[in-house]
Amino acid sequence: MTTNDPIAIDVIRKSLERSGYLMKSRIVSALDACGFFVEPNVSHKGTEGQQRAIDITTEARSRVHRPGICVKTTFVIQAVNNAYPIVLLTERPSTPNADFESYVKFGISPDPCPFHEKFHPYEERAADWHNLFSELCMLAKEQEQEELVAGPPLEVLSSVLRACEYTEQEVDSFNDWTSEEVGKYWRVFFWHPLLVVSGQLLTAKVGADGAVQLQEVPLARLEVNWHDGDERRTTVVEVIREDFLLERLEVLRTQDDAIEERIHAFRLSVESGLGAGEP
Repeated sequence: MTTNDPIAIDVIRKSLERSGYLMKSRIVSALDACGFFVEPNVSHKGTEGQQRAIDITTEARSRVHRPGICVKTTFVIQAVNNAYPIVLLTERPSTPNADFESYVKFGISPDPCPFHEKFHPYEERAADWHNLFSELCMLAKEQEQEELVAGPPLEVLSSVLRACEYTEQEVDSFNDWTSEEVGKYWRVFFWHPLLVVSGQLLTAKVGADGAVQLQEVPLARLEVNWHDGDERRTTVVEVIREDFLLERLEVLRTQDDAIEERIHAFRLSVESGLGAGEP
């Protein structure tokens, strides 16, 4: 084949499939078809001012218009086309030192919040230790070896860190631009970082007898501890299989709608002078 010969379409397709670009295209198309606003290839600045990119951010279109109330989740998605299994391991135990308040990323306006005693974000979004892990590894074949070797996937971990940085920046930005508001709009905004994988996803747990229990799962959670300058940050990233993504997002979209309905009912009761009623 000379440099001027066209490359076969099947060869091009296989190359794209290995790279992961088609995976991102699939996710964007699927989200758009299911009624989400989708932004691919979102640019932002890292903690040191360097240019960063997020694969996809998306949020659901509102199903019902409730004047003066908005509850929504922005999903921050990084996509990984993993040919070999990704494994989450080292379960995160419950301890007094755990920064569980950082497990749910959200912003509320106005401040002080008129519905704060009626709405508890850590209960709504389960700031707990269920299915929470502190390490992630990926199996791979080293050069000229047939055996699979487990190790830290540096590109994947870098992608996770970018999602963490973007999420924290968006929460900080929300708090800045709503700081002067006095109560016309009531908002609850969540940010939900996700690492979407196309291949196998497993968890490794150590049983009471010391035996390692490997299980294929559609979803698990990774606690990421990192530094923003001198400030220590904790972000929980959901690791999820591509084939389970839409089902998971639909659960959270339905939850947001239910929360918005309750808060709207509470606001109506306050404005009508009743002052009672649970959101």
